[in-house]
Amino acid sequence: MASSRDDIRARLLATFRVEAAEHLQALTASLLALDRGLPDAEARQALEATFREVHTLKGAARSVGLVDVEAVSQACESVLSRLTRGQLTLSRPLLRCLEEATDGVARLLAGGAAPGLGRALIERLEQAAAQGDDAAPVALPPAPIEDVSASARGAAGSPAESVRVATARLDGLIVEAENLLGLKLAAGERVSQARALLGALEGQGPSLRASARELLAQLARDERAARVAIEALQGQLRQLRMMPAASVLDIFPRMVRDLAEQQGKEIEWSVTGADLEVDRRVLQLIKEPLIHLVRNAVDHGIEAPAARVEAGKAPRGRVAMAIAGHEGHRIEVTVEDDGRGIDLAQVRAAAVRARLLSSEQAQTLTDDEALALVYRSGLSTSPIVTAISGHGLGLAIVKERVEQMGGAVRIGRSGWGGTVIRMILPATVVTFSGLLVQVGGQPFLLPIEAVERVLRLDPGDVKSVEGRDAIGWNGTALSVASLGAVLGVPEPEGQAERGSKQPGVVVRAGEEQAAFLVDQIVGVTEVLVKELRPPLVRVRNVAGAGLLGTGRLALILRPADLLRSMRVSGRPAGPAREARKDEREIAVLVVDDSITTRTMEKNLLEAAGYRVRVAVDGLDAWTILKSEPIDVVVSDVDMPRMDGFELTARIRADQRLAELPVILVTALESREDKERGVQVGANAYVVKSSFEQSNLLGIIQRLA
Repeated sequence: MASSRDDIRARLLATFRVEAAEHLQALTASLLALDRGLPDAEARQALEATFREVHTLKGAARSVGLVDVEAVSQACESVLSRLTRGQLTLSRPLLRCLEEATDGVARLLAGGAAPGLGRALIERLEQAAAQGDDAAPVALPPAPIEDVSASARGAAGSPAESVRVATARLDGLIVEAENLLGLKLAAGERVSQARALLGALEGQGPSLRASARELLAQLARDERAARVAIEALQGQLRQLRMMPAASVLDIFPRMVRDLAEQQGKEIEWSVTGADLEVDRRVLQLIKEPLIHLVRNAVDHGIEAPAARVEAGKAPRGRVAMAIAGHEGHRIEVTVEDDGRGIDLAQVRAAAVRARLLSSEQAQTLTDDEALALVYRSGLSTSPIVTAISGHGLGLAIVKERVEQMGGAVRIGRSGWGGTVIRMILPATVVTFSGLLVQVGGQPFLLPIEAVERVLRLDPGDVKSVEGRDAIGWNGTALSVASLGAVLGVPEPEGQAERGSKQPGVVVRAGEEQAAFLVDQIVGVTEVLVKELRPPLVRVRNVAGAGLLGTGRLALILRPADLLRSMRVSGRPAGPAREARKDEREIAVLVVDDSITTRTMEKNLLEAAGYRVRVAVDGLDAWTILKSEPIDVVVSDVDMPRMDGFELTARIRADQRLAELPVILVTALESREDKERGVQVGANAYVVKSSFEQSNLLGIIQRLA
């Protein structure tokens, strides 16, 4: 009996969490609308809607025995009730308290919330209601910038992950339907084989050929019926998984507002196409890239109000996102801002700083080549590394994720004078249409949208241009290489005789294109995609695998990787990196007047394989730097005798040490302190309140 009651409670809790996530999402939207400012009539309607959502949430929490959630909801309901009756004035501090309570409920639902969180939220609400605009900000544990209901979703799903049916069941059903595609493809293959058999029976007895024709007709009818039924089933199931893009875009208004407030900026956020329905899996896959792009727009793109006014702009910046349908069952997602745009001189300098290029190589780059560098991992134009940006990973992650989905990303100058990034993505990631080619006796698939043209080349068509094989193409020299050589596939015995034409494919990735020679071009085919599983999550040149009608698997190639691999193969390696860091352990100087912090950081870095020296303040550190080689400095800011800012300034002024990476780890987290860190020349600024060991190690690894 006890087990039965536990099962019932578990099901009730699961249902409640889905319902609660919907309420939290609606609450967040209403509170953000109120924060932006509404006419009186609309503000009253928004308050009443918020009051109803909280009231329903409170009752549902009581029914499943979640006391803390019920109590916080009750406190919110009391405040909202007074607001709707005009007994309390709506103020920004009060709105912030209601938002904090919404976040707190999500954390309570997810479990693992700090003890006493519910009581702290209630006391804060009561204090804010009593003090009005004089209420002090609440001191709650920091939460990641994401959808306020994300924590609840992690526990048991949400509108973005369910359709009133557990998403695991829906996905399982869709996977089973997708597997039927293999049967459809196999049936088509059997029809082809039967047609070939009929041709082979030419000249045999009339009765035998008549039987074969009847068998072929029956197979063709069965294949056609199976194809129609399977495609109809798959189409209906895909529709079940389609949902408005708003399920992902709803997280951004608050994220943009909070980031802008942290940096002292004013930003207007807008979005179009939120009602466009997209496959849930596509939305899940693009969420992280979109977060990176919006963070970049706020942090790198939009200037501070004073700088914008000085440049003749409005003090308030603009960041916009748009989602629209695109040809070929694809969607286009754009993120645009009216900020400072991309400074190509800074990009070139950052590439030299990151040792991706020499100074001479950077100066010879065209603007398009320099712009392409922003996708390189480890390259950042930010003068300092913070918790928001500067790690040189954002655009690299975006490009990799988009290409994994079979899409393309382009960056350019927006009509507003800032930056615009466009992503072309598949509307669904179930099946794949590609050009099937043979190389070394193995089948490979090229995305059909990346194929510019199929051609056949004579050996004399291939010329040597600047040390590379190339062919004439639309008045220019187009690089050409063997696909087998690029992939490392051994050549099979009995290659085509020298002098015969060889098939090739012109492949495009973004603005680049090249020709690849293959052994055979089979034709365009549809396959069932099989994603790579750990540990094969990211394999160079390969995006996944496709199941052919013959039952064989063909690797789906990633065009952007192929072009990069082609550039690397046969090209002399770039300038060698300095050998000193490869020949010995990297030396890190830890500077902090707190023995506890010094010991903690020393142990962390030694465990990661670094050689660590310690100094008790800036003056002690300066003495060490003048007497022995150090590769990275990790310094506190507030120290006696010489603080971290002065130490950094001295390092930058010294000709021998000017390029030495400096990371400031400090409790000073105001925007003015971070700006001062930039001015004195720090490479990274890590705030102790949000300190993460992996973050510090990652910064050191990149800078060293």
